[in-house]
Amino acid sequence: MRYALPVQKVIVDGYNVIHADESLKRMAARGLEDARGALVARLRDYLAERSVSITVVFDGAGRLTDVDVAVPGRLQLLFTAGGQTADEMILRILEESSNPREYIVVTSDMTDIGRNARAMGACVVRSGEFLARIRPKRGRPGSDRGSERDSMPDVDFWLGQFERDSKDGGGEPDGD
Repeated sequence: MRYALPVQKVIVDGYNVIHADESLKRMAARGLEDARGALVARLRDYLAERSVSITVVFDGAGRLTDVDVAVPGRLQLLFTAGGQTADEMILRILEESSNPREYIVVTSDMTDIGRNARAMGACVVRSGEFLARIRPKRGRPGSDRGSERDSMPDVDFWLGQFERDSKDGGGEPDGD
């Protein structure tokens, strides 16, 4: 029996993720636009094989690095308005959602955004762990791009994240 898997909703704390990756952090030191573009490129590649929708939230004003960066219905970039932080915008997205449990929030800030997102019922994944998941798979000649078999490890990973959250009672993981 074949069934459709639900689209996972991921909210990424953009600059937090950029600063969790050495190459993106070096790019950001030279110019934020380049670092944002590189992160978006990684996310677009990841989306090519996954049933995920991703919203990336960046602090402050900015502009898209390329008109075509968005993947309609699957990749959205948001910049906060003056006086608002990415954390505040992420929490507002969760508050306005009819079911915050559908969301995975990517950040390494487990004290503020992580604790609050978990309290609302969202799953929280550390930036480094997420970066490892979106790293391109190399050396897979002849692989079936987008096949159900290829996407199952990610489904198992995200289901494991939700299961860990429910066992933890929404508490914070050790570390950071």
